[in-house]
Amino acid sequence: MAEEKEKTVEAHATEETPIATIVQSESEKKHDSYEVEIEETTLSWSESEEQLIVRKMDKNIIPWVTVMYLLSFLDRVNIGNAKVVNSNAAGVGSMEADLGLTGDQYNWALSIFFVGYVIFEVPSNLMLKRVRPSRWLARIMVTWGLFAALLAASVNFASLMIFRLLLGIMEAGLFPGILFYLSFWYRKHEYARRMSWFFAAASASGAFGGLLAFGIARLDGAAGLAGWRWVFLLEGLPTILFGVATWWVLPDFPSTAKFLTDRERKIANERLKRENVDPDEVEFSWHQFTSTVSDAKVWIWMILYISQLIPLYSFSFFLPSIVRGLGFTSLNAQAMSSPPFLMACLASVASGFSSDYFKDRSSHVMFGLGVGSISFWLLAFVRGTAAQYALTIICAMGIYSSIPPILSWVSNNVTGSTGAGVALAMVVGFGNIGGAIAGQVYKSSDAANFYQTGHIVNGSLTIVGIVLALLQRLYLISLNKKRAEAEKLLSPEENPETLFVTADSPRFRWQL
Repeated sequence: MAEEKEKTVEAHATEETPIATIVQSESEKKHDSYEVEIEETTLSWSESEEQLIVRKMDKNIIPWVTVMYLLSFLDRVNIGNAKVVNSNAAGVGSMEADLGLTGDQYNWALSIFFVGYVIFEVPSNLMLKRVRPSRWLARIMVTWGLFAALLAASVNFASLMIFRLLLGIMEAGLFPGILFYLSFWYRKHEYARRMSWFFAAASASGAFGGLLAFGIARLDGAAGLAGWRWVFLLEGLPTILFGVATWWVLPDFPSTAKFLTDRERKIANERLKRENVDPDEVEFSWHQFTSTVSDAKVWIWMILYISQLIPLYSFSFFLPSIVRGLGFTSLNAQAMSSPPFLMACLASVASGFSSDYFKDRSSHVMFGLGVGSISFWLLAFVRGTAAQYALTIICAMGIYSSIPPILSWVSNNVTGSTGAGVALAMVVGFGNIGGAIAGQVYKSSDAANFYQTGHIVNGSLTIVGIVLALLQRLYLISLNKKRAEAEKLLSPEENPETLFVTADSPRFRWQL
C-alpha cells in the first residue's frame, strides 16, 4: 500500500495552551489518525481510540442530560394534562373549575411561563462556564422542580400565574445550557445525533407524561387533593431529587472528566481545538459577543426558530385537548396523546442521525417543517376521528424532527466559546417567545370546530419557516463561494493553515 502523504496543521497558542502541531493523514475526512506534538512530546491516536472516547462520553453524558430535559419538558407542558383531568360533564374537580378559570385565562397561564424564560436565557449561558456546568444546571433543576410542585398549591388564577412565571424564570437556561454544554464534548459532525437523543426526551415526555397523568389522575380525592394537583406534585418532586444528584454526577469538562484517563482527556481536548472549540475557555470576549449579536445570520435563525416553536409548543400544550375533541373521554385522551409523542421521539432521533450522516442541516429542517405543514393544513379541513388522529401523529413527527438540525446548524456556524453560548441563547431565547404566543393559538371557543383556526395558523408558520431555511441556505452558499474565491488570492503567508480557524478567515466555510 502506498504511503499516505501527510500534512501539518499549526495551532495558535493561548496563555493556557502551548503551540501544537497536528500531523494528519490524507484520510482526514474519515478521521483515521492524528498526531499532536505538544511541548516536544507527541500524542497520537487512532480512529478506534477516538471512537472509544466518544462512546465513554455518550455513556456518561447523554443519558443524564436526556433525563434532565425529559423532566424539564414534562414539568413545562404537564399543565395540558392537568387541564383535562375531570374535565368531562360539569368539570367538577377539574383545574379550571377549582381555580375559577374563565375565558382565555388558561391560555395566559401558558404564555406567562415564557416571559422570564426568555429574559434569562443569555445571562444563564454566560454563567454556565464560570460557575461550572454541574453546579449551574443543578441549581436550575432544583429551583424549577420546587415551583413545578408548588403549582399544586394554586388556589386561583392569580396564584397560578405567579407560579407559572416563577417556573419559567427558574427553568431559564436549561435547554440552551445543555446545547452549549454538549459543544464542550463533541465535534461538529457528532453533534446533531447527540442533540437529537436528548431532544427526543421532549417528545418522549409527551408520551410518558400522558401515560403518567393517566395513572396519577386515579389518585383523584386521595389525601383530599384533586387529581390535577397530584399531577403537578408527583411530576415536580423527582426533578428536585435529580437536580441534587446532578451536582455530584454530571462531568464538567473533558479536562476534568473522571471517567477518562489522563491520555484520553488530552485527546478529547485536542480534537475539539481542531474545530475552533476550547472547552476550558472561560474568559468573556466582547468581540465575540458584539459580532454575534450583530450577525444577520443569527437573527434569521432566530426568526426561523420561532416559526418552528410556535407550532411545536401549541401542539404539545393542546394535544390532550385536541384528542379529547375527537370524542375520547378525558381519561382516555391522556393515554391517546402518547402515540403521537412516541413517534415524534423516533423521528427526532432519525433526523439527527441523518443530518450528521449527510452533514446537512437546512434540508432536514425544511423536510420536517414540510411534513408538519401538510399535516396542519389537512387537520384544518379533514374530518373523521381515525384520519384526524393519524394526522396528529404525522404532524408531531414533522415538527419535532425539524428541531435537532436547526440547533446543530446554529452551533456548527459559530466560533469561540462566548460566541457559541450567546448565539445559542439568542436563538433559543427568542424562539421561546413563540412559547408565549403558542398559548394563544388554540382557543377553547374553537373546540367545536376541531381547532381549525389554530391548525391554519400553525400550517402558515411552518411555510414561513421553510422559506427562511431556504433563503438562509442560499445565502450561506453564496458566502462560501466568495470565501473560496478570496482564499485563492491569498499567499501561504497571508493564509496559513492554522489549527484555529475563526469565522473571519477565508478558510472558514459555513455549514449548510
